[in-house]
Amino acid sequence: MTANRRQSPHTSRREPVVLILSHDAVAAALLGGLVETLGYDVHFARPPESAEESLRRVRPRICLVDCTDAVSCRAEFFGRATMRGVCVVIFGTREALDRLRALALAHNIETLLMPPEVNDLEEKLQRAGEA
Repeated sequence: MTANRRQSPHTSRREPVVLILSHDAVAAALLGGLVETLGYDVHFARPPESAEESLRRVRPRICLVDCTDAVSCRAEFFGRATMRGVCVVIFGTREALDRLRALALAHNIETLLMPPEVNDLEEKLQRAGEA
């Protein structure tokens, strides 16, 4: 479905598309299942596809990025995602997020502590979808 068709007043309102980028397939699947229960359309990267290729294929509104994924969790990727109108949220453990706090602040990126609380996840996804 094209972006123009999604915005048409003749189609029903759909929740934003969420892309999850993580090298940990189990963590990505668990997070994806939780995101789906909140009504979002969830997609994942397809190995050996790069993060950039995933963005072009999926065209998400929101991208959840595992902060331990050195390929995706970089300033260059965040800049390109932002230029495409994608809102990035970084997720990970407290220790991993603490190491990237300055990068997240520099790029105005939300962080999500894992495992997430449903209310916190829903709030961050709503904010990201409205940004």
